[in-house]
Amino acid sequence: MVCSIGRLYAKVNDYAGDNYYTQNQGLANSQWYGQGAEILRLNGRVSTEEYNNAYQGLDTQGNPLRQRQSGKKYNPGRDITLSAPKSVSLLGLIKEDKVVIEAHREAVKTTLSYIEQNCIFTRTGKGGANQIQTDNALFAIFQHDDNRNKDPQLHSHCVIFNQTQAADGKWRTMDNRELYQQKMTIGMVYHHELGRGLQTLGYELDWNRDGTFDIRGYSQSQLREFSTRKQEIEQAVGQGANAATKARACTTTRKSKIHQAESERKELKLRWQQRAEQLEIKHPEANYQHQQVTNLKDKSKLVIEATEIVSERQVAFARHILIKESLRQSQGSYSLEDIEREINQNKSLVKIKDGRLTTQTAIDREKQILHLTKNSKDRYLPLANTEIAKHQAQKLGLNKVQASALEYFVNNRDGVILCQGDAGVGKTYTVKALKETISSDVNMRGLAPSASAASELSKGADINSQTLDAYLNIPIKSLPKNELIVVDEAGMISSTQMKNLLERCEQTNSRILLIGDIKQLAAVQAGSPFALLQEKAKLPTIRIDKNVRQQNVQLKKVVDLLSTGEIRQGYEKLNEQGSIKQIPIDSLRLKAVVNDYLERDIKTQPQTLILAGTNKEKDAITKQIRQRLIEQGKLSQESQPINILKPKDLDKFSLTQVSSYEIGDVIKFGHTTARFSKDLYYRVDVIYKNTGTLTLRDNLNHKQNLELNTYKDRTVFKSETRQLRIGEQMKFTRNHYQNQQKQINGQQFTVLGFDKHGQIEIKTKGKTQTVNPDALLYSDYRYVDTVHSSQGKTANYCIYAAGSGKSLTVGKESFYVAASRAKHEFKVYTASTKALGLSVEKSRGQENALSLVMKQQIDRQLSTPSREQEFKLLVAAKYLVESQGKPETQNPQIKSYRASDGTEIKRDRDSLTISHKGQELKFDRDNATVKNTFSATHLEQQIKARTNEMQQHLKLTRTQTQSRTISR
Repeated sequence: MVCSIGRLYAKVNDYAGDNYYTQNQGLANSQWYGQGAEILRLNGRVSTEEYNNAYQGLDTQGNPLRQRQSGKKYNPGRDITLSAPKSVSLLGLIKEDKVVIEAHREAVKTTLSYIEQNCIFTRTGKGGANQIQTDNALFAIFQHDDNRNKDPQLHSHCVIFNQTQAADGKWRTMDNRELYQQKMTIGMVYHHELGRGLQTLGYELDWNRDGTFDIRGYSQSQLREFSTRKQEIEQAVGQGANAATKARACTTTRKSKIHQAESERKELKLRWQQRAEQLEIKHPEANYQHQQVTNLKDKSKLVIEATEIVSERQVAFARHILIKESLRQSQGSYSLEDIEREINQNKSLVKIKDGRLTTQTAIDREKQILHLTKNSKDRYLPLANTEIAKHQAQKLGLNKVQASALEYFVNNRDGVILCQGDAGVGKTYTVKALKETISSDVNMRGLAPSASAASELSKGADINSQTLDAYLNIPIKSLPKNELIVVDEAGMISSTQMKNLLERCEQTNSRILLIGDIKQLAAVQAGSPFALLQEKAKLPTIRIDKNVRQQNVQLKKVVDLLSTGEIRQGYEKLNEQGSIKQIPIDSLRLKAVVNDYLERDIKTQPQTLILAGTNKEKDAITKQIRQRLIEQGKLSQESQPINILKPKDLDKFSLTQVSSYEIGDVIKFGHTTARFSKDLYYRVDVIYKNTGTLTLRDNLNHKQNLELNTYKDRTVFKSETRQLRIGEQMKFTRNHYQNQQKQINGQQFTVLGFDKHGQIEIKTKGKTQTVNPDALLYSDYRYVDTVHSSQGKTANYCIYAAGSGKSLTVGKESFYVAASRAKHEFKVYTASTKALGLSVEKSRGQENALSLVMKQQIDRQLSTPSREQEFKLLVAAKYLVESQGKPETQNPQIKSYRASDGTEIKRDRDSLTISHKGQELKFDRDNATVKNTFSATHLEQQIKARTNEMQQHLKLTRTQTQSRTISR
């Protein structure tokens, strides 16, 4: 564990006396640090009196630095622990290399300076509404050299006391949120600066893809011999446990402190040295003539490539995330100061109002999307006439909303047509009606983000369909002209995909019908172009919002509330119905999910969809279900092992790092070259860490070396084993052709049996076939789905394992998707109904760079007085729209108001717009300005007119107060 943050000890002896009782250790291994220490004139070693004062929020004279809040539990501060890699501990503590210890101390100081400059905030105002950065902190550093198992473990406890001085000279409590948010970056800063220091001293390091390292010269078995605490934690929770689980285990499994006298400590170090001799450890020597060069990229290129990685999945990101990624790629080549300076000078980074960064590339990409869309407006003839559409709607039994959408489709003259459809409203059936309405001369092509969604579109709408990526990989010369391209699940398309799709359609003179739901899950990659086109391009959008899926009245009420953004009400109603089960203990909760599924009858069980919030939960539930099915005899005792391939999901940088590869990994190349074939599998046989080279063996048993910085069009898989049993429920996990049989990602199959030659009989798509085990390389168990993979699916019943409820995978989008899968029943299992309720109100969706930048530019243009003017105008407008001159309770549903001078005020679900003589002022749902073309004089006139008009009905001061609580 590189960095941990926890509670601090009340007594200094718990730090100074942890392992040291002599005058040469103990308090001698302590030090005051930070701007806060300088302000209070604290320096040198930490005394008991000084520590006690700082702990209680007092100055050096014992006077209070700040007021304590009555009724609140006192928070003295936090303990930030920075731990060196085990190899550094062996070199510094067993060999007793003092320069290594000093490198650790310097790295700690650099890290604390970073914390002070980037993570120290306080809050002011009513309820702490204003967050203010102070740039000063009071640290006490305590350096230790072993853990509670008495293994060598160099680490420093950096106590940060809960007081910081604001610009007005007053001391205030700290807001620790940024400290926790930047925890991983803090660990990266420490590790990187330590590694950089050791490389400067001449030690050679083996860097890992996560930015950690070990000093070259120690074997993994040697390091494990001195890592008994790590082994205890892994035995308690397993090697695959996440960081939070391991952190809890670290606390629950640790031994009580044992203080040692100086003689005992000398004996301990002697035992370390004797153990090292038994293991034949030869400590590496520093080569002061050779300083390791790990990265030949210049700083500018390094930051650009780091930006590409962090912006791949989010259009906006915190600055510290970019710092962390840049340090990961630097591997000690550049200092933290170098990296921060390069980021500050990078002109392609755009800072937005909330302090995050976006990129000019993202902004330009979205501008191109809007440009291509605008160019396609009113360029085409209608697809059919209205009468034919009405006839087909009646013939196929479309409801009024679906029929209206069909008429809109056929009459539209634009190159890009938008359809916003809620979950379960029959969007695919409406597309089928479109196909039967238009001329057979029109070539329709279906696209979807995933193979399973494309398959559903093909089956439900009777359109030849494929994945969007497959379409984008077709050479442009091979594409037909004048197609009508229907894109399902358009809300899951990234900005890059949308731009590429629009460019292709412009080149082939093809039209696009985008159908999706911006309230459901967005793309994994950056951007939300479907929302961009609806909200920023002002493209006309037809809405299909009549729910036809849910057949249970109570469940339908819940889903309808979620679809209209009333998340809390929908969640509370579901809870009132008894459909949310709170079981805090993980093992009992997972057991309840399994019982719920397996206790269903033979008819209901196959119609039940189990969803998990994370892959870890998915695997745990799958394991229990299979074990119970074996016990019940529903899965055979006889089994046959197969190898499957799971992608390691390496980013561009990790792909080139030797630490990303393990013996037995499998590599598949994207295209054939002089050295490698795209049709063969290459297994990693030998790894050469010093040269960054692999020896690969293909399935024809030929060997070939691969330099990791070459032939980068490759995918790396981890090979795992699955035991197949008769009755096993499986699915394919990748689009793949095997013996001329197409396997679709998500396609289901059942294992029917095995023969004596090792062949496996399966049933898929209603057909039985016998396959070789190698045909199942891309497959896995299919008892549980993730929420993301379930979008587009329908089931009669759904069980949702929502875990702790605090996971970043849980949000209003994922909860809406999960709840809307079922026709009859939706049940939720969580560790905390309260935590889950808070999580499902948060959006985890993608953003758009233009939306973020436009808000910032508009806010920047408006001075403080004009912001107050806008508020007054908004007060007046909202009152007039909602009451139209009547008491508020009489007519709250008025959507628009038109004054005698032509001023028009309109309200819809997402915005409120005030317009007059071609000028427009628009507010979003949070009352933030998103557009303003009024001049200052014109704005002032409108405020006066509207305010006077409003005052005829209500006093201005009263209205201003009330309007703050009016909800649209």
